[in-house]
Order: sequence, then structure tokens, then C-alpha cells
Amino acid sequence: MLVKLFATLVASITLLCSASANAEIAVGGGYQYGGVLGLKLSKTTGDHVMFASIGLVGGALGYQYVLTADRKHTIGLVLGSEAITSEKGFAALTYNYFTQGADKPGWTWGGSAGVRREDEGGSFANIGDTDTKALVGLHLGYRF
Repeated sequence: MLVKLFATLVASITLLCSASANAEIAVGGGYQYGGVLGLKLSKTTGDHVMFASIGLVGGALGYQYVLTADRKHTIGLVLGSEAITSEKGFAALTYNYFTQGADKPGWTWGGSAGVRREDEGGSFANIGDTDTKALVGLHLGYRF
């Protein structure tokens, strides 16, 4: 399953990069960045931000909508998988605050709330029942 997710993420990142020379690159940590530390490529079109990320322990795909005229606040959805707490996948609603605006370089931070799925064996084995648990996360990143 993880191999399929990574293949999908690589394809998504390739499409994002080839679709526009205006793809934004960010690095950070949290579910939106594929877990502990990751690279996020996003494309902003009007008030819509789409992204794909790949990290040290996972990957994610997401969408965000710009809420305010100053373009600093967004809400959205992220889907993905990461090996530490959600090797069977996660889905979360997100909030982001962009210090310079959603389509400009600068720091971004926020939170996520949703659900994650994991089994008793963690990322090392498929052992026991797969449980759905609450997901609450923080993220911090920098867009170049």
C-alpha cells in the first residue's frame, strides 16, 4: 500500500511541476508535509491551493481554500499516509496561516483534525485489528 501511495505522490508532484512553472515549493513538518519532515509542492489558482507532498515517513495530497482578502487564512482537506501513526491512511480538515499570504514566500503554520487508521503492528507488520483513531496535528513550514 505504501508503495502505491508513493508512486501516486511522485506522479502528482511530477504533474504539478510540469503543469506550471509557478509551482510553489515548501519544506516543513506535520501531516501536510508527509509527517516528520517533508517537501510540499503546491499550485495556487485564484482562491484555490492544491498540493502534493512527500516526507521522510509518508506523503499527502490536499486542497485549501483562501478565506480572507489578505490571503493569509485557508481551510482545507488533506489525505495521505505516514508510517509512524497512520500507516493505513489519514484524512483531516486543515487550517493554515500564511505570514505573507497564501501565494507568497514565507512561514506558514496551522493545525489538522480528522481520523487516522493504524494496526497494532505499526509500520513493521500487519498485526491485529486496524483501528480508526482521532487525529490532531500541528504543522510548520516555510514556502520559498
